[in-house]
Amino acid sequence: MDLRFLKSLVAVVEQGSIAAAARHEGITAPAISQRLQALEAELGVELLRRAGRSVQPTPTCLRLLPHIRRVLEEGQALTLSLSKTTEAGRFRLGAISTALTDYMPQIIRQVHQQMPAVELEIHPGTSAQLYRAFQDGELDAVICVAPPFPLPKSQRFAGLVREPVGMIGTLGKDTPFIVYNRKSWGGALCWRGVKKICEAPKILCELDALETIAIMVQSGLGLAVVPNWAGLAQRFPDMNFQHIGKEVRETGLLCRTHQEDHPVLALIRNASI
Repeated sequence: MDLRFLKSLVAVVEQGSIAAAARHEGITAPAISQRLQALEAELGVELLRRAGRSVQPTPTCLRLLPHIRRVLEEGQALTLSLSKTTEAGRFRLGAISTALTDYMPQIIRQVHQQMPAVELEIHPGTSAQLYRAFQDGELDAVICVAPPFPLPKSQRFAGLVREPVGMIGTLGKDTPFIVYNRKSWGGALCWRGVKKICEAPKILCELDALETIAIMVQSGLGLAVVPNWAGLAQRFPDMNFQHIGKEVRETGLLCRTHQEDHPVLALIRNASI
């Protein structure tokens, strides 16, 4: 039985529709449907019933869900135990773009100096992308924005840095906004800041790349609401940052609960603070 199919089933039940589950999982709706059909054929039972645009779990599905969730957690634990996440071997670390520039040089230096037998494998991506890879057992830990949803007991997020949200650039009558992607975990926070400045903002473009946004603002293309990450003042010393409200983007380390005391994770925490 493919664990990805079980994950898709849980996503559909939790999200309420195949389309929403597809967005959550980062794959297409037809792919989700195919997985569900294959799973029902393999188990020989009906798992979901369509009701308009939404889907409802059958009584059989509801009865199986606790067992399915346990299987998924055990699968994650098994994948992790088979990976070489010791003081000698490969450690797969995901990191958002700002963490790559702000902390990764120190992290790599610390790991190389104190644990030379560890092969650190760095994977860039957005918080949502990296979380999906982490769930699938493709990453051992992730430096990302705080997840905007409750985590299962098998996962732990420890905050490292709190970054106030504010405006960069000059606000004018017709100045457009360069928007930090509203679908990203950090961008959703910043969008609330945009709405505080302007109820109906004129949008020039939308992207999930904070350094590129800062470069565009510096070039006079517009203004933006962004978190005050460490690299902003370092790489754009003349950029004026104005605080907006009390919104804060928290960046931290996501790992599996039973691995919290892993020595590589301790080095990552120390190098990121």
